Amino acid sequence: MSEKKEVKDQFIIAYLPDLDNTQTIIDNAICFAKMLNKGLILLYISDKAYKCVSITDAEILLKELSSKITGIGFHSYCAIEGQTKDIINKIPHLLSGVLLVSATEDKTNAKVKEKLASNPDIMLKNLYTSRIAYFISSQNLNSNLPFNKVVMTIDNMRESKEKVLWGSYFGRFANSEVIVYYHNYKDEFYRHQLHYNIKFVMRMFDNFKIKYNLYLSSNSKTFVDYQAIDYAKENNADLIICQTTKNKSWVEELFTLKERKIINNSQQVPVLFVNPREDLFILCE
Repeated sequence: MSEKKEVKDQFIIAYLPDLDNTQTIIDNAICFAKMLNKGLILLYISDKAYKCVSITDAEILLKELSSKITGIGFHSYCAIEGQTKDIINKIPHLLSGVLLVSATEDKTNAKVKEKLASNPDIMLKNLYTSRIAYFISSQNLNSNLPFNKVVMTIDNMRESKEKVLWGSYFGRFANSEVIVYYHNYKDEFYRHQLHYNIKFVMRMFDNFKIKYNLYLSSNSKTFVDYQAIDYAKENNADLIICQTTKNKSWVEELFTLKERKIINNSQQVPVLFVNPREDLFILCE
């Protein structure tokens, strides 16, 4: 890293898998850094498992990219050699990262199609086991997101309350309107848990005077995050807040995780995923 970092500092991490396509990721990371009043670190991982640039060459490019960033109190860069998944898992401790910002590649590109066909979950598998939240958009989307309208899904799971904290950040610091999207359950216990989660949302959002609306879907069969994708597209939302799968079944391991379909959507609506964290666990009651 080019400058000394204090342990107490927190950073938005702009993860640049490809140093030839960086502008959208950096612009989005700057938006988050300004919104949350955090520093920004440009990160490149030189992983021998993938086509990569050497640490020396990467640092030259990162230094040039970092020199063009303005309007942020602190920004720096970091090139690390090693396994991508291991490094991303260590980001909260290694770089004091609170959010990782990246982007999906353009699937219309023939070389990208070939790479994705050989390993369609390459990005997801490197991200979903980490403790850090991560924001994914398309390289083709306009950067400098306004965050005017944010869709946040809520379900019966206790971990879904962690999303509420992120939803509150957009309401508090970006003056966003937060649409709390959910559907009901036939099971009484699930309904009971959902009720507690919604009460938690209302208490927190009312306390911070956040603009929000509760949206109850009549479709109780389709996975709520899938429904939120269509709702976000139809209502011109700037992003969706979802949560990654905590307990993966053999079906999900075999046929890929639900997050794959949601990330594929990021060609049109960006997604912020909140990874379940054992050290940030809020009880329903």
